[in-house]
Amino acid sequence: MSEFEIEPVGRSQPAPQRYSPPQRCSYCNAPLNAFFYFCTGCGMPYKDVTAVLSAEIPRQLSEGELVRMKAPAVWPMFWSYLAVIIVSSILAMYLFVEDQPELAVLLQMGAMFVTTCVFAAMYWPSLSTQFARLGFGHLEAWIALAILVPMLGLNWAWSNMWIELLRDTKIEPMDWKDKFGDPLFRILAIAVFPAIVEEIAFRGLIQHWLQTALKPWRAIILASFLFAILHFSVAGLPYLFLVGMLLGWAKWKTGSLYPSMLIHFLHNYVAVEFL
Repeated sequence: MSEFEIEPVGRSQPAPQRYSPPQRCSYCNAPLNAFFYFCTGCGMPYKDVTAVLSAEIPRQLSEGELVRMKAPAVWPMFWSYLAVIIVSSILAMYLFVEDQPELAVLLQMGAMFVTTCVFAAMYWPSLSTQFARLGFGHLEAWIALAILVPMLGLNWAWSNMWIELLRDTKIEPMDWKDKFGDPLFRILAIAVFPAIVEEIAFRGLIQHWLQTALKPWRAIILASFLFAILHFSVAGLPYLFLVGMLLGWAKWKTGSLYPSMLIHFLHNYVAVEFL
């Protein structure tokens, strides 16, 4: 072909060949996995290690970042309960005077109940499995019930310590029997209602979500701390934290809310009626 001749249409230069990794190991003939730089059968390298590793070591996420990423509903739920408790308490003090404590408690209970129902409806798939099993077939449920006995003894000692410390002050400890004369109302308000609502909120949802982001014990500790904070008791904070740890451990080991609800009910009932 001379320099003045035109090349026929459709004739092109051959495309450069791309490198494709071998499908089988050249040493042992085993199938190669593209996610490894070596043969998983004999260990013979077949490509450079940088082909399967990133240029930089991935940064390890902090626990706070893990919670925000894997359990994003924890903090909105906590702040919602905090706001509901504060607002309902202020309204109760404004609307009902000291001679109507039952109405004040009913207002607070109603606000907590509605909030819990909203979150339970929104995240029912997270709760349904925890209600589907009783949990009392686990030995840990009965161990937790046994631990409740010394826990109540600690409650008695802790309460009496603060009574002695406050004896010479104007601060008087709460006497639930004196404040709520009707025993049925007292049991419903102090034992039954918290055992259901607080267990759904703190063990059924908050702790359940935290366990997807943190190690179980870290999740139980954080959920128990939030549980203690929302009781607004500086004096009772350490003890309430320990109670939350017991309830959280029972929930974790049994996978059910029923054991923690029973323990919560028995704790509050005995503490109010007998201690």
